[in-house]
Amino acid sequence: MAEECPLSAALVLKDTQSGFAGETGNVWTIAPDCSFTVARQVGLNVLPPHKQGQLTAQQRTQLKEFMDRMTASVLPAQFGSGPQVNARCITLDYGGRRSVLSLPPGGGDLGALRAAAGDDSTRLMLDLADGLKSMAGG
Repeated sequence: MAEECPLSAALVLKDTQSGFAGETGNVWTIAPDCSFTVARQVGLNVLPPHKQGQLTAQQRTQLKEFMDRMTASVLPAQFGSGPQVNARCITLDYGGRRSVLSLPPGGGDLGALRAAAGDDSTRLMLDLADGLKSMAGG
């Protein structure tokens, strides 16, 4: 039997960089039925999705593990390197809660950032972001 989707609400991950045009980046959305979309954000506008699909049974199991970890460790609303010019932000919205991780401009590869992270909340957020991105592509 296929693994049920572990989400009770849409899970939205944004990876954006502030700059001249406002925030630009990508938005990954996983719906409660485990369908997903990937769209580009430019300024305040989120463009129509350029990718969509359905998570596989294996990805649903992986998503459940991420959700269990997230539930066990409450992420702060705002954390990371603090406000900076042209900062990179990773934002996670789920079930009425929002967590924003501020990173230095550019930010680099999420795996490298995770390895260098100094606290559990930052590592968890980067792990979630990296995992969700790999599931849905970009």
